[in-house]
Amino acid sequence: MTDTNDGHDDPRHSAPTDREIDRTTAANGSASAHTPCVDSDSCEHPGIVIRPGPTGPRAALSDGPDVWEVIAALHALRDEDPTRHGEALKRELCTVTGLTTAQVAAVLDYYTSHPEDVDKRIADNVEAAERAQRPPTATDR
Repeated sequence: MTDTNDGHDDPRHSAPTDREIDRTTAANGSASAHTPCVDSDSCEHPGIVIRPGPTGPRAALSDGPDVWEVIAALHALRDEDPTRHGEALKRELCTVTGLTTAQVAAVLDYYTSHPEDVDKRIADNVEAAERAQRPPTATDR
């Protein structure tokens, strides 16, 4: 993947490029902006389900981690080596996550359709982790 950021200042929060979308959708069918369904066999994003949780529903691989976790790993790989892109980046993502190429393609397809939702979940998680690491203040007691 190339390091485009669709106008955002932070390249870690960048959606895949049109060329990457074309490659991903060629493997998985069309990418559109419909909400996924729980029945992954008949759904807009095969292999993706919506799981409930304490912070609200979230997209996840039906047989794996949450979409946001995989995309956070993608952002970390880009941060580590901004020159890595395309198929090399996808292979590295498979290696570091232990996911198959089909699972990574499903995540990228979903992210292409819902980048704001996924990026918000990543940002919320980073904020919660930072908040948990701060020393307590007098107002926290």
